[in-house]
Amino acid sequence: MTKTTYILAGGNDRQVADYGSRLGEEIAKHVTNPKILSCFYSQREETWEEKAEDWHDWFSQNFSWPFSYDYTRLDTLLDQIDQADVIYFHGGDTQLLLSKLPNTETLQKHFSGKIVIGSSAGANMLARHFWSSSRSVYGEGKGLLDISIMVHYGATKIGDSQRTAEDWEQQEKQFASMVNMPIAQLPEGQFSVYKKG
Repeated sequence: MTKTTYILAGGNDRQVADYGSRLGEEIAKHVTNPKILSCFYSQREETWEEKAEDWHDWFSQNFSWPFSYDYTRLDTLLDQIDQADVIYFHGGDTQLLLSKLPNTETLQKHFSGKIVIGSSAGANMLARHFWSSSRSVYGEGKGLLDISIMVHYGATKIGDSQRTAEDWEQQEKQFASMVNMPIAQLPEGQFSVYKKG
């Protein structure tokens, strides 16, 4: 099986100035002139087209090399993934995203050899275990990566709620008591790269 590159990001990526250039450098290590596919399943369907236009502009501003761009529809997801080089699962509602995707085995097959980016809810989806930063509860993703993650780690504000460093430490301890593996902390605007296959 060809190796798949997974990039997990902490969320609110575009608010960190150099996130785009760093992500572009990472993608350029693996593919030239990529076909980039955005998945906004974690958001309301009526917003997808507008979000796609917004993200296409962002990619154009941050990536210096030629690329093509599209976004997933519900009825053509797997065909679109097969045609893409880079699939970007954007943030939003993790449960909404999980509810719209096929099973882990199907995703793994179609992701083979590609670059799969998950930010916030997208990262939660790819992980085996995640801590919902907005709901402060444990959750289970698709398990494409056998890891436990906390996105938005260290953020001082999640939605309308303020967070302190002590809050995060307490929640990490609570999360650690539920999983028997190390927890990957993913601060906003940061990403970690994993290879699998």
